[in-house]
Amino acid sequence: MAEEEVATQGELAITRTGDRLRLAREAAGLSLADVATRTRITQRHLQAIEKSEFSELPGRTYVTGFARAYARAVDLPETEIAADIRRELDEDQYGARPIYEAYEPTDPARLPTARLAWTLVIVAAVLVSAYGVWRFLSVEPDEALVAAQNRDADASEAPAAATAPVVAGKTAADGAVPADAPIVLTGISEVWIGFDDANGKTENWRTLDPGETYQVPSAYIEQFTLRTSRPQALKVTVGGRDIGSLGAADTLVKSISLKPADLLARAEGGATAPAPKASPRR
Repeated sequence: MAEEEVATQGELAITRTGDRLRLAREAAGLSLADVATRTRITQRHLQAIEKSEFSELPGRTYVTGFARAYARAVDLPETEIAADIRRELDEDQYGARPIYEAYEPTDPARLPTARLAWTLVIVAAVLVSAYGVWRFLSVEPDEALVAAQNRDADASEAPAAATAPVVAGKTAADGAVPADAPIVLTGISEVWIGFDDANGKTENWRTLDPGETYQVPSAYIEQFTLRTSRPQALKVTVGGRDIGSLGAADTLVKSISLKPADLLARAEGGATAPAPKASPRR
């Protein structure tokens, strides 16, 4: 009887989605480092998800997207995990609201005036609106928003200007460019980057913290193109040479070739490189 009670208590203790992900990882014999390698998500973010410490992550969309990637890595249904995470986020947001202190109706001195009540309502509305604007500008797009941005970019993209032929591995200033020149991405501030396949679908993504570097794998150079929605927060170098900005600040840019010659051509003014698709973040 005692053993059954202990088992029941153990089951009831697993009430958070982070616990479920952690148990699935342990059952598969994986470490956090293994999951980080599979998902390209930093270990501290994965650990925050396991502990359900969602405030440690940059935003709600990050939490949901990282949890889905984690679920795929440990063979859990990602749609179910994402739904559970959204529910927990809603519950946490409700639980964080200040508890209303009821005033005794027999004490008129403690009752707020109508003017004060309306002032508080207006201030709350302004704060909610400001929070919504901040969330819109700072949180990376989920899959649906990315698809919408792609459609906007395709619809508004101007025809590419005629370009001069590119001599593979050459730039006007530097001469020969090694075919295996390392391509390094560095976060100036926290930035989300994605790698798109030939159909424009984002297959891999990750975040870079300020000062964090990521060398693009050689296999990615031919298979994928680069996208980001904060070009001003990302530095791209080819063989140690900074190629400059990828686009206007807070603008989604995509279809950026990762080939060294194309990137260096952008550094020379972009006249010989295909123009990336871009659309303002809405």
